[in-house]
Amino acid sequence: MDVQEATAEGTAVDNGELKHDGKKVFTMGPGDILEGKLIYDGSLRADGRVEGEIRVTGNIDVASGATVKALLEGSNVGLKGNVEGAVTARDKLTLGRNARLSGDIAVRRLQIDDGATLNGHVRMGDFEHQGQ
Repeated sequence: MDVQEATAEGTAVDNGELKHDGKKVFTMGPGDILEGKLIYDGSLRADGRVEGEIRVTGNIDVASGATVKALLEGSNVGLKGNVEGAVTARDKLTLGRNARLSGDIAVRRLQIDDGATLNGHVRMGDFEHQGQ
């Protein structure tokens, strides 16, 4: 059975998957836990706890209450919570004002808001995509 329900302008649920302006978004709530490896053709928004490895073709957003101990790879990565692990942003990494990142990063562009902390090595510029 095919399910499609409009939830907001430009947003729809299709077969249990949230779509925003035609792009897939995997959303985790504050009580959700993801352990293991996720390779996803879309974006990820994490409000809960993540441990393992996350590789997405779209963007990664880590909310302020989230706790992440994982390798993260996405196009644009926005961090507001606590993250421990290597981060690869194929385009831009943004550390929000309360973000805490402990790990090495590889980015094309980097934005660090006042109040954020970063402990690790930074490699900037164009780089080849690492195989999955």
